[in-house]
Amino acid sequence: MYVYSLKILGKTYKLSQNTFSFLTIFDGFFLTLGGYGLQEKTRAAWFIVTADAFLTFALLIISYARTYHIVFIGAIFDLYLILTLIKRRSEFVYPSKTIGRPEVGIAILTVLFTIAYGVGGSILSGEQFKPPIRSLGTALYYTGETVTTLGFGDILPVDLESRLFTISLAFLGVAIFFSAMTALITPTIERRVGGLVNRMEKRELMKLKDFVLVCGYSPLLSSYLLMLKQMGKVIVIVEKDPAIAAKLRDDGYIVLNQEADDQNLLSSFTMDDAYKIIIGPEDDAYSLIIAATLRQVAGEKAAGKTRVIVYNTKNVKKFSPFGYGVIDLPKIVSESLPPKQS
Repeated sequence: MYVYSLKILGKTYKLSQNTFSFLTIFDGFFLTLGGYGLQEKTRAAWFIVTADAFLTFALLIISYARTYHIVFIGAIFDLYLILTLIKRRSEFVYPSKTIGRPEVGIAILTVLFTIAYGVGGSILSGEQFKPPIRSLGTALYYTGETVTTLGFGDILPVDLESRLFTISLAFLGVAIFFSAMTALITPTIERRVGGLVNRMEKRELMKLKDFVLVCGYSPLLSSYLLMLKQMGKVIVIVEKDPAIAAKLRDDGYIVLNQEADDQNLLSSFTMDDAYKIIIGPEDDAYSLIIAATLRQVAGEKAAGKTRVIVYNTKNVKKFSPFGYGVIDLPKIVSESLPPKQS
């Protein structure tokens, strides 16, 4: 059987062809999952897929001597993927709905620590097992069967030190590993079951930077929002109509299907970090309520960056106390049309 040799920090590690194939399949699985994550345009998805693409390139380089013609084609595609991701980095600006959570970060670190502890301890105590653990693949295999409590019995600890290590690894697996995996998976399940896939928690909204907040959508804004999106701006739309909200979500915007005059919702944003705030419902009365709520939540600090679309010129003066910029739509239309010929 073909064996790959890796020399790390002066120590040589050997990977069998079967182990290497397993790692390659595992890497491809993560690339596929990452591909779905890229559709959400999140920063976390970009970092994960980019890192995995570099790992894929490393695996291809290691296996070059074995199947050079296939590796050459794969390396070209992988380099193209890496360059494309780097070139389009500015498009991935949305915060992750899962990875950005503190408990998820702790869970990921815990999982990585458990794996590192198991693999490292297995290699360091390798001669104290029967048969001895002398390769990275075998160490990973033993860690997996111990952490998951499968215990096939094909590798046995033969002295007190290796037995204590195995017991400690099993405790880590039961008490920490599965708890961490639960913390990773539970938020996704809760969002799916509760229909909250596109809702963002308050702390996630507060982390937004240089964003555009649209309180109430109007089709008149479509071209302008598309331009802002192409500029790399994070666009958050608060829209109460479920059908409109669903369509906007399909267009790639962050959409909150709630009332735009919800005081608790508006207080979730850090208005100082907003690039622009647009009040745009086609109902001036509703816009007036939103403007009053926004003024109560943000005070004067949002005045300079807020614009209100007014559909009836008679209502323009009603917005003057707030200090917001007013877009008098009928006036703009009338001024853009040619005068009537006598």
